[in-house]
Amino acid sequence: MREDVDEVWATKISFYQPQAAKSAEGGIDTDYQYRVPAPTCAVLYKTCPPRPSEMDVIGIFVQPLTEELCDAWPWMALFDDESSMADMIQFQQMIFLQDRSILENQLPRKLPLDPGLEIPTRADMTSIAYRRWLKKRGFTYGAQLVAA
Repeated sequence: MREDVDEVWATKISFYQPQAAKSAEGGIDTDYQYRVPAPTCAVLYKTCPPRPSEMDVIGIFVQPLTEELCDAWPWMALFDDESSMADMIQFQQMIFLQDRSILENQLPRKLPLDPGLEIPTRADMTSIAYRRWLKKRGFTYGAQLVAA
């Protein structure tokens, strides 16, 4: 938790990616930082293969439509002097589709904020922090705010 800016962050994350970006020519160890500046917004900062001293930035804005349905709007800021825009979009859509199938099959459908409804593991530390952050703001499930 970054209390000074009221955001949830996950930092110091690194793992091997066989292709970390469209511009990657092989597998690399990729560093990640995840940021949640608002309940329906997430930002991913990650190693940029062609410019290792820089970070690519990928964001997603979520628009709740019902308690169990939403639209997601991604955006990207990537360094890539080789790939066409169409190729970069196609690569990112492939990655998003992998994540989408996981999210669409999540049970329960609503993100429970009560810690007794799931058995968290150490790997869920960011998820637990996010849920506590939402609950502190009066949310009941995921991004559903209770009217005051």
